Amino acid sequence: MQEGDMPKVRTIQYRTILNSHVRFTTEFILRLEDGSTGTGAAPQGETISIYEDRKVSITPETIIQAIQNDGIMGKSISQVEFDQYLQQNISTFGRNNAYSLSLAFFNAERQTRSAFELFDRQPSQLRPPRLCLNILNGGWHAYTNPVLSDFSEFMLVAKSDDIQEVIGEHNKIQKAVKARLNTQTKTVVSGNPVNIFSKKDNRAPIEFLLDTVESLGLSGKYDLMIDASAGDLWTPEGYRLAITDNSTYSSEQFMEYWKGLIREYHLRFLEDPFREQDAETWRALTTSQEDVIVIGDNYYSSSAERIEIGAAGHHTHAAIIKPNQAGTITATRRAVEAAQHTGQIVITSHRSISTEETFISLLTCMVGAQYIKIGPLETDYSSVVRLNEIIRLTEPL
Repeated sequence: MQEGDMPKVRTIQYRTILNSHVRFTTEFILRLEDGSTGTGAAPQGETISIYEDRKVSITPETIIQAIQNDGIMGKSISQVEFDQYLQQNISTFGRNNAYSLSLAFFNAERQTRSAFELFDRQPSQLRPPRLCLNILNGGWHAYTNPVLSDFSEFMLVAKSDDIQEVIGEHNKIQKAVKARLNTQTKTVVSGNPVNIFSKKDNRAPIEFLLDTVESLGLSGKYDLMIDASAGDLWTPEGYRLAITDNSTYSSEQFMEYWKGLIREYHLRFLEDPFREQDAETWRALTTSQEDVIVIGDNYYSSSAERIEIGAAGHHTHAAIIKPNQAGTITATRRAVEAAQHTGQIVITSHRSISTEETFISLLTCMVGAQYIKIGPLETDYSSVVRLNEIIRLTEPL
């Protein structure tokens, strides 16, 4: 694109809107000189990595004034250049604010350019990803089908990419899960009521879920996935399972713990089994077995550089991509490219606190991501909105 053809930012404004936890968040409204307008609001995570913002004290007015003072308004600028500016100021603006602005610019450009053009690819039939379906939730933030567990999510990964078939089966699974959970004893974890099984052990929800799937005759159609979010388990003494039996493991012991679950339950996908700073143990698990796909989420925090380093060191088999972790649209695309050219499986994911924004659906389909983490569909309608967009995007041409 020639400089004269590049967009120019005319104005940036903001409003506050509600996210999926009914809390107010900032949405930026960016208008280009040609009148095209885009909005952007960032999601948020509850179990965040050490690389993400904890708290950035800056007002939207201050950010907009800084952009004005830095001469960005009225200047011919591409998405890559705008994102480069945001990346340079990310420590001041905050990662979520930077992503919201980048997304607003992208959405403004979508008013006059096709998604294929913006992603530098020829128009073609898009394929749906396979769904990693959120079924049971544990940890300190368990709301939907909550169970007593140290691990945040127990998922079923569809082997088919037929969304209609998978959602029909998902609904049967959810109905059976809810009926069985209604008979379980309840306890409270971090202020949230959760279901407790006969033993305080992370094996209990695994057995519950696999038994439910088997009772419906669906065992061969889904793989088991666990998101351990193990950075939250780390203490100075080691990995502590504080919610179940309060046992503590060294890195080597925790690797053996995971190997036991892999053997016993045919665990196929394992996300964040160790903390971000335990690289050698990541490598040891990934290289010592071939049964489970080791996935870096918080470990990479959607950074192209960290993905390239981890892939070169054989730390993982797959990388999760979350756009607001990357900080800009350009950084998100570079993270995907880093995963793809190093042979990592690409799994996209939304965050637990979200808006109705559907960029993650577009990204998933345009880059050909093999999987997307989604749900819980029955209690998070924003997940349904994103899935509907995937259905629209992958309709036959």
